[in-house]
Amino acid sequence: MIELLGPTYKYNGEILTKPEFIWINDHCFDEQDQCFHVKKLLDNSACDPKSHTLIFDHVLHDDVLTEYNLIHFPIFLASECQEFIHQNIETNWKDKTATFNFAINKSRIHRKLLLKEIKRLNLKNYTYSLAWQYNDVNDIPVTDFRFGPEVQLGQSIKNGNFKNAETYNRLLKQKVFEPSCISIITEPCYYEKESLLTEKTFMAIMGGTLPIWFGGWKNATALRNLGFDVFDDIIDHSYESIEDPRERCVQSLELNLHLFENIETIKIKLEDNRTRLQHNVDLLMENVFLKKCFDIIHASETNLKQALLTIAPNFRNQIFKEQVQKYKDLIFLQQKYKEQKTILG
Repeated sequence: MIELLGPTYKYNGEILTKPEFIWINDHCFDEQDQCFHVKKLLDNSACDPKSHTLIFDHVLHDDVLTEYNLIHFPIFLASECQEFIHQNIETNWKDKTATFNFAINKSRIHRKLLLKEIKRLNLKNYTYSLAWQYNDVNDIPVTDFRFGPEVQLGQSIKNGNFKNAETYNRLLKQKVFEPSCISIITEPCYYEKESLLTEKTFMAIMGGTLPIWFGGWKNATALRNLGFDVFDDIIDHSYESIEDPRERCVQSLELNLHLFENIETIKIKLEDNRTRLQHNVDLLMENVFLKKCFDIIHASETNLKQALLTIAPNFRNQIFKEQVQKYKDLIFLQQKYKEQKTILG
């Protein structure tokens, strides 16, 4: 198995001579070169490019790599979710005073666009985190939410050893998410037709908010496919499959502007749908992503299963080493039982 670090991998002329499992850690679209370098790796293979299997750590890809063998193995989401579980977060959705929230760390095209759209649409009454040293887009002030030795860079923040779930629980929970009704979520993808869900979506769920994804491709669909409620009867998510990435962002707000007009109206909607909000939190606390990973492992043929069982226990400081070992032990016992049953007739 070959492992590629998605954000930094660039094709450099290497040739694959036999079918490989290629594990892509993190998203792999190069915005500067406007391409997936892994496609160049596949297309220059000495063997059939479609004999390889790409293993993604995200949940949906509708872009140029769909012609190859793809496995969506949400181990990143499973590990992120597990860290939220470990925080033992207590929710409090009683004091909703802001219409919406947004949280921006690393500078990206659509995150700067969101700052512009907030001003253009004259959106008011929001909580937010803008973890930059300076805002060169408009006059929305930067924030300085820290509880330790985080390093605030020009237009990003270096968290050090702090986990995203801890940052949520100790900082953003009360300051940004729980006081608000709607979350405008800026997941990393912009150009590529991929759904890359992260802790940003988890924070919106834990905060008891309605989600609107500003950027990304079919994020609502990806989450819905995993059993989550994305409140289609309240939010118009038709923006999620608009071809032009900028227009996709713009329409996510334009199609839902009425939700920002009256906080009392949206608070009533939240109160009326509290059980649906809680349903989403419950799915996180059950770690449906880890269950999905084991379902994929169990349904895989032998070689792919071995590759996935190599990835899972070694991902993010071996967070799932114990669970994977229990799975292997269970499979071993089941196999032994089958052998004994065959012998005994």
